[in-house]
Amino acid sequence: MHRSAAMVAWLVACSSPSKPVVVQNQPPAVEASGLLPPLPAPEPVDTQKFAAVTVCVRCHQANEVDMRDTQKRDVSPVTELQAGMMSLAARDPYFLAALRREIDANRGAKAQIEAICLRCHAPVGFTEQGTLTLDDLTRGKTPAAILAREGVGCAGCHSLEPEQLGNEAGFTGRAALRTDRVSFGALPTPLEDAMLQMAKMKPVPSAHVEESRLCASCHSVFVHRLDKTGAPVGDELPEQATYLEWRNSDFQNEATPAGERAATCQDCHMPHGEDELDRDAKPIVTAFSTRPVDAPPRTGYRRHTLRGGNTYMLRQLAKHAPWLGAAATPEQLVAAAEATGRFLTSAAKLSVVGVGQELRVTVVNETGHKLPTGYPTRRMWLRVRATDREGRTVYESGGTRDGAIVDADGKRLDGPGAIMPHVERAGTDEVPIWEAVPVDDAGKRTHLLLGTARIAKDNRILPAGWRGDHPDAARTKPIGVDGDTDFLPGRDSVMYVLPATATAATVELLYQAVPPETIESYAPTDSLEAARFRAICDVPPLPNVIALASTSLQPAP
Repeated sequence: MHRSAAMVAWLVACSSPSKPVVVQNQPPAVEASGLLPPLPAPEPVDTQKFAAVTVCVRCHQANEVDMRDTQKRDVSPVTELQAGMMSLAARDPYFLAALRREIDANRGAKAQIEAICLRCHAPVGFTEQGTLTLDDLTRGKTPAAILAREGVGCAGCHSLEPEQLGNEAGFTGRAALRTDRVSFGALPTPLEDAMLQMAKMKPVPSAHVEESRLCASCHSVFVHRLDKTGAPVGDELPEQATYLEWRNSDFQNEATPAGERAATCQDCHMPHGEDELDRDAKPIVTAFSTRPVDAPPRTGYRRHTLRGGNTYMLRQLAKHAPWLGAAATPEQLVAAAEATGRFLTSAAKLSVVGVGQELRVTVVNETGHKLPTGYPTRRMWLRVRATDREGRTVYESGGTRDGAIVDADGKRLDGPGAIMPHVERAGTDEVPIWEAVPVDDAGKRTHLLLGTARIAKDNRILPAGWRGDHPDAARTKPIGVDGDTDFLPGRDSVMYVLPATATAATVELLYQAVPPETIESYAPTDSLEAARFRAICDVPPLPNVIALASTSLQPAP
C-alpha cells in the first residue's frame, strides 16, 4: 500500500519530538567518573582476513556523479549504512547496558554471553579474533576491537558464507564469514581488477546476497537460560524469529508456489528506488563504485538504508554524537531518524467502523513478519479519542504522558513490572498492547534475556498467511490470545464501547522501540554502561504514530 505524501507527512509530524533536536557537534566534555567514557572513533584497519569499512570508503562513497540519485542525494552504501542502527549495533548504549547487565547477573557465563551477543552485534570483530569481550568494544585497541565497533559493517553481510544461511546450524549468529578476503555481491560481472587493486578483496557473484536467508543468522536467535557454568537450562526461547516469521507468511519466496505478495527482506529494507516507501518507484541507475573512473552505470542498485524502527535512539545518538564516536554525522543521524519514521508508516493500516456505541478497530499488518518484530521490548498500542457533536472529548483510551501509557485520568498503566493482558474489548483503562513479555521463574517481567523462564504473552500481530501447521509455527506462535476469534494471521480487531453522546472517533496506532519501563529498569548505579544509557535517554521516548483513521458513528440499526 502506498500512502499519499500528505498522509505520510502528517504521521511523521505526529511522531516528532515536542522540541526540535538541536544538532551540535561539539568536542566531548570532561566525563564524570560514573559514566562510560566516549567510545573510540573509527580507525583504518586492514587485516589478513577482513577489510574495514574505512577501506570500502575508497570506492563506495559518492563523488559528484556516482552513487547519487536524480536529486543528487548521496545514496552510496557506506554513507547510508553508517547512519543506521545496524552499523551502530556495537556502539548502541542500550545494547552495551543490556550486555553488561547480562554479564553481571551471571559472571560465570561471561564468555558464553558475550559470544551469543557479539556474534551478531560485532560479527567481523568476533570472527577476526575468534572471541570478543564487552571491554573490547568500549576501550579495545586491537584490530578486532576496531572492526567490532563497526557493528554490522560491509563484511558482516558480504562475507557471509551461503551454506549455513537459513539452516538451523547458522541460527543465533553462527553462520560463518569468509576470512580469505572474498566479498559476495549481486553483480554478475563485478569490476574485479578495481576491487583487488583498491581493497585487496575479490568480488564473487552469488545469488544469496539477494535472498532473505542472508538475514537469517542474526534474525533467528534462540537462547536458553544459562546456569552458573554457562550451560543452557530450561526451554529454548526466541530472542527474535523475524526470518522464521517471514518464512511462514504470504511474503516468503523460498518455497513453491510463492504468492502474489512474495517479497524478500531486501525488497523492503534495501529498496531499489529513490522513494523508499514505493517498491514500484523508478530504480536508481548509477555506477556501483567510483573506481575505475569510467565505471559504467548499472541497474539493480540497492539502497543500504536498512531501515528498522528505532527513531528514538537515532535522535538521541545525534544529540550525543561526541560520546558515540561514529563515522555518521549528527545531521545524518537525524535524517535517518526522520526516514525511519516515514518507513514505519508503511508497516500497518487501520480499519475503523463505528455503529451506535460500538467502535470496531482492526489493525492490519502490512509487513512480512510479526508486528512488531525483533527484540521483545518493542511494542504497539491504540490511542482512541471520541467526541460529541460539539467536538468535546467524551472518551479517551491509550493516551500517553512522557512516552508512558495512561488512562483518561492521567494515571500510568504501564509502570515498572506491569504486564497488561491481551485485550479483545477495551474499557477506559484497558489498552490493547501488542508485545512480547519475558518473565522469570516467579512470573515477573524480566529484562534479563538469559534469565527468562518463559514468554508470558506474545500477541504481536502475525503476518498474513501464517499457518499453524507450518514447520516454523511452534517457534512463532502467539501466546495469550486463546479464545480471541478476531486475532487472525495478518490482523487483529478490538471492540470499544463508547458513551451514547459520542458521534465521531479518531484512532492512532502507536509504536515504541524503547518504552519508559525499559529505561527505568536501569539504575545509573548499576554500571558505567547503565549510567551512560540513562544519560543518553535524557528526553522521554515519545511513540511514533504509524497509522491513523477516523470515522463518524452511524446510528444503530
